[in-house]
Amino acid sequence: MTTVKRNVLVTGGAGYVGSALVPRLLDLGHTVTVLDLYMFGHDVLKACASHPNLIQIVGDLRHPAAVKKALADCDSVIHLACISNDPSFELDPALGKSINYDAFRPLVRAAKEAGVRRFIYASSSSVYGVKDEPEVSEDLPLEPLTDYSRFKAMCEQVLEEERSPGFATLTIRPATVCG
Repeated sequence: MTTVKRNVLVTGGAGYVGSALVPRLLDLGHTVTVLDLYMFGHDVLKACASHPNLIQIVGDLRHPAAVKKALADCDSVIHLACISNDPSFELDPALGKSINYDAFRPLVRAAKEAGVRRFIYASSSSVYGVKDEPEVSEDLPLEPLTDYSRFKAMCEQVLEEERSPGFATLTIRPATVCG
């Protein structure tokens, strides 16, 4: 099977998931642009920092100019950037909302305007809330209990609204991502 080579923007590419995903995408032959604040330093991508297909942009996804620069020549987006859990979100709810929700629709629309054809959103299993069922499936209703999970669910709805012919979207709901 031949892998189609893509130009992928990974928002939050220097975060926990991104630091594992970016090298894998590069190994598969994709060109990867990382848009990240690099709050935890530049060492997280040190092993692949000199890769010729890696472009690193220190920037804030809440700033349209940074987003536009990062989207240049990209055909796919993997959106990982966020304040990543309930305790972190609660430290500064206004900051969490601005990053996790307010910046989302502008990012999606900028991606569409830039000609991106695929958009993957990393949501959270916390959008389900607490369930009595022994197995939680995608068919169950969303019942987010916190601002973090509510904004994740709201972004899922935004992405569904923005989906259109030529703009494929996918939402994933990982649970308890940790090292």
